[in-house]
Amino acid sequence: MTTHTIRRGFDVRLSGRPELALVDANEPQLVAVETAEFPGIKPKVLVKEGTRVTTGQPLFLDKRDRKTVWCSPATGTVEKVELGARRFLVRVVIRVEGKDEFFAVPKAPKNATREQMVDALQAAGLWPLLLQRPLGKMPSQDIEPVAIFVNGMGTEPLAADPAFATRGQKDNLQAGVDALKCLTQGKVYVCVRQGGEHNADLASLQGVEVHQFAGPHPSGLVGTHIAHIRPLKASEKAITVRAQELARIGEWARTGHYPAKSVVAVGGSHAAVRKYYRVRQGSPVSLALGAAPQGDVRVISGTVLHGAAVALDAWMPFRTATLSVIPEGTGQRDLFGWALPQFGKLSASRSVFSWLFPKKEYVLDARLNGGHRPIVNIGSWESVTPLDIIPSYLIRAIQANDIEEAVKLGLLEVTEEDVALCTFVDPCKIDVGAIVRQGLDMFEREG
Repeated sequence: MTTHTIRRGFDVRLSGRPELALVDANEPQLVAVETAEFPGIKPKVLVKEGTRVTTGQPLFLDKRDRKTVWCSPATGTVEKVELGARRFLVRVVIRVEGKDEFFAVPKAPKNATREQMVDALQAAGLWPLLLQRPLGKMPSQDIEPVAIFVNGMGTEPLAADPAFATRGQKDNLQAGVDALKCLTQGKVYVCVRQGGEHNADLASLQGVEVHQFAGPHPSGLVGTHIAHIRPLKASEKAITVRAQELARIGEWARTGHYPAKSVVAVGGSHAAVRKYYRVRQGSPVSLALGAAPQGDVRVISGTVLHGAAVALDAWMPFRTATLSVIPEGTGQRDLFGWALPQFGKLSASRSVFSWLFPKKEYVLDARLNGGHRPIVNIGSWESVTPLDIIPSYLIRAIQANDIEEAVKLGLLEVTEEDVALCTFVDPCKIDVGAIVRQGLDMFEREG
């Protein structure tokens, strides 16, 4: 087992980490599957309002790749097919009846070829669980990955621990590995945190190469893993998947049933209950939180570094593994601002004295604490980036629409999550991730 130690980075130490306890969330009355999480698809709805559907039954497909479908996470009746501008499908809402009746989805074929396994995953509604590097999007059906990376660790603030979320599911994890190995002639790499005793299920999987990572965030990101284990050459592609999704794929491979439930970690200083919940896919966010948070708060699908704010009455996104609840900070002002010693705040800068308390956890709100400024190259981005790139020059190339130069500077090695820490430490208040996504989209269009 190889161990990699990451030196550059920064741990955002927030209070409110979820307790290592897994409970079942209440069953929802309504669930929904939305299209917004999958940019670039052209959905075609396959059901009508009033239609009775069973768990795992296809609800809509992608016109660009008609084999890729999204399935019902519950048995019930289609309550609403909501269309947006130009009759673009927004979501399908289902009223849940109760006990699951499973749709006859194709099983994982044994000794399958790559094409057979791709077809089976697409028909089972599980293909969207996978992500492709570069670009960080759902893979195309003709992808031939040189490797598959399974992320079994999380170093983002308040992030779900994949090893805990999949504890006791070794059979599913192994079945997931066996299924995904059909997709590549290369290796399957499993990445875990160094010294974690609860990593045993992941570290003992057969047919994989296990790597341990130590050090501050972003040591737990798949972009860091790829860069240190198997850097991708030009035109090479890899598939990435979190351990939670690997277990869901393995559940389907073992049972032939659509895995309608996933594990979500709820944390944050203002979360009413901080635990891991086994929740039905597409449930309302309020149900997944266990109890409604009090006060002026922001609920984030994902982590505070790489997530999106969601309303309490919104639907759980397809790939959410973490819900973070932090104070909004609306209307709050700090007396004298930066002019006073900042003993109660967290910062990567030594001008703030949080570095004197390396184990203290902080309550941070959603305020920007300043306005946008032009890019000033003072090395703050480079100090937290362990990849072999220079982020400031990469961002400037993207903003200049010089995609050829951006590719040379490492555009295809990163996605938004890999540079989210740059946004946190940036004194210029620049959303670095949004600029990287703009560059990746531009590369995809021109490619």
